Amino acid sequence: MIITVTCNPAIDQTVSKDGTVFDIGGKGINVSKVLRNMGCESLCTGLIGSDNCGIILEGLDGLGIPHHFIKTNGKVRTNLKKVIDGELYEENQPGPDLAKEDAEMLFEYLDGFRNEIVVISGSAPANAEDDLYRKMTELLKRNGNSVILDCSGRKLREGVKAFPDVIKPNYKEICELFEKRLEEDAMIDACFDLGIPFIIVSLGKEGALFIRDRQAYRCPAVRTEVVSPLGAGDSMVAAVAYALQNGLDTQETIALAMACAAASVGSPGSSAPSFRDIRNLKKEVIIEKIRSVPLSQ
Repeated sequence: MIITVTCNPAIDQTVSKDGTVFDIGGKGINVSKVLRNMGCESLCTGLIGSDNCGIILEGLDGLGIPHHFIKTNGKVRTNLKKVIDGELYEENQPGPDLAKEDAEMLFEYLDGFRNEIVVISGSAPANAEDDLYRKMTELLKRNGNSVILDCSGRKLREGVKAFPDVIKPNYKEICELFEKRLEEDAMIDACFDLGIPFIIVSLGKEGALFIRDRQAYRCPAVRTEVVSPLGAGDSMVAAVAYALQNGLDTQETIALAMACAAASVGSPGSSAPSFRDIRNLKKEVIIEKIRSVPLSQ
C-alpha cells in the first residue's frame, strides 16, 4: 500500500473562467485522489484541524480512500486559487498550529509502517520545526520504507539530509535549495551530488528534468488544453509512487509522470484526472536522454 502524509490539509476554492470549484486538498490528499483513479490503493494520514475536518474526511470516504489523521486544535484552512490565462495564482492560509503531543502521535503512528511507499507532501503547520520532515523521513527509512518527499524551502533543505528516495522540487525550489540560480548543466551536476536516487525538477510549461541512476532526461510538456495547473505536481508524485509500487522502469516512470501532469492540467480545480486520459496522453510523451555521469565522478 502507498501511504500519503498531509500535515496541512486544505479546502481548495479554484476560480476560473468556467466558474468556481471546491475540492478537498492538501498535496498528499491530492496524490491519493490520483492514485485512486489509477486503481492503486492508498491510505491518507497526517494532521488535520478538528473544527471542520468532517469536510475532508467525508470527502475521502465518498471517494473510498481510507484515512487515519491525527486531529489537532483549529480549523482546516481554505485556499483560494485563481486561474487566469492558464496561470495559477494562489492565496494559501497557514492552517492550525502544531502541538508537540500531536506531532508525537503522528510519529508513533508512522512508526508502525514497514516496507511501504510513503509520500510526504506539502506544507507543514506554520509553527512546525524545520526538521519535521527530516525526522519523519529518518524514522520511515529506518523501518525499510521508501520515501518520496515533495516540499519546499527550509523543510526541503532539512529533508534532503535524510536522503529520501525521491524529491520533486520545481525550478524555483531547487534554486532555493542550492541558494543560487542554476542553468541546466549546473543543476544536473548539483542534483547528482545530492546523493538522492531519483530527482524530478518540474519546469511548468517547459516540462521537467528527471535525474536517476546517473542519467539525466529532459521532457517537454505534453501539449493539452490548460484548465487548471493546480495539482499537476501532485499528479507527477502519484505517478512515481505508482511506478515504484508496480516496478516500472525509468522510461515508463517518466512517461507516466509526464502524462499524469498533462492530464491534471486538463482537469478542473484540484480534481484528479482519469486513468484513461493519462494512458492516452502517455503516447504523446517525448523523453530525451541528455546526460550521464561516470561512477568515478
